[in-house]
Amino acid sequence: MIRLSADQDIDDFAMTLRARNILLIALAALVAVTGLSLLIGPFSVASLQARLESNARDALDRREMDWAHVRMRGQEAVVSGAAPNDTAREIALEVVAGSTWSGGAIAGGVTRVIDETTDARIDRGFAFRADLAFSGRVLIRGDASDAAARDAIARFATANFPNGADSDLTLIPGGAPAAEWEEAAKRLLGQLARLERGAIVLSGQQGGLYGEAENPQIARSVANTLQTMPAPFRAASIVIPAGAPAIVHVPDIDACAAIIRAAQGTDELRFEPGGPGASPLTEIALRRLGRTFMACPENARLSARVSIADGGAELARERAAQVRSLLAGGAVGETRIIVALADDQLQALTFSISSIEG
Repeated sequence: MIRLSADQDIDDFAMTLRARNILLIALAALVAVTGLSLLIGPFSVASLQARLESNARDALDRREMDWAHVRMRGQEAVVSGAAPNDTAREIALEVVAGSTWSGGAIAGGVTRVIDETTDARIDRGFAFRADLAFSGRVLIRGDASDAAARDAIARFATANFPNGADSDLTLIPGGAPAAEWEEAAKRLLGQLARLERGAIVLSGQQGGLYGEAENPQIARSVANTLQTMPAPFRAASIVIPAGAPAIVHVPDIDACAAIIRAAQGTDELRFEPGGPGASPLTEIALRRLGRTFMACPENARLSARVSIADGGAELARERAAQVRSLLAGGAVGETRIIVALADDQLQALTFSISSIEG
């Protein structure tokens, strides 16, 4: 048997310690370099998060989902914004989930999508609208509190509009502002059925009717009936009888906003391509809105916003000047009508009603 000397044992032990120390130092250096790369390198947590967020936003833009917003928490995506409907919300969540590769931790993609979206239909307020054409056919759009109310309104419309009714209401359970909403909608629809043409709106607790009647007797009867809306609902009205002055009931700012929405109609407001002029239908609508606004209280302000997205600021300024002229109807000194340029809207032209302070 061979015995190692004590000196050899000591030397071997010292070498083992040195080798272990060298290995530990190397491992520590590797960990430090790896950690540093995760902090500042192209594969760092911050870089990965920024890349995922950029990819998700680009994917939403390609699908023209301007309403959706996304932010990243590591590899988790948080989607927010007011979704126009349930289908749009589901598509947006799917788009974000698959915006980088197929998603998942291994692929370096989104590991989870957190839904913080809201319902645009509820955000804008519970809304209901019906438009009666000269043909006598009525088009009903907007929201209903439940299937029973939706079906009841469809039956009511069919019974009261002999020339036909097209009803397309979106269910928003619990969205109605009061239990009497169905009765309020029917009250407005019933009076619309007595007119030659016109429109009704019901947004929140405020309703509005704008239309033309065959004679002054019908006009007065319609206006009087709408003064007895089921509480807590109320209704503004402008009814224009053939050959006689309009019967007007627009007592406050909310009533003014409702009657403006009713009078605006459903045609998209637009300008001639590349030019400052309003389209023929838009010109008619603007003149009608201007006349309607003159029936609003003295403390009401009508604000119009003209988009600069189509043609730039210079063209938008020319369009704004024409919009104001059409709304004012020659009343150059009308200070309650404000027309401004907007760089944050897709619609060519929008309106709002507010109160003049002081």
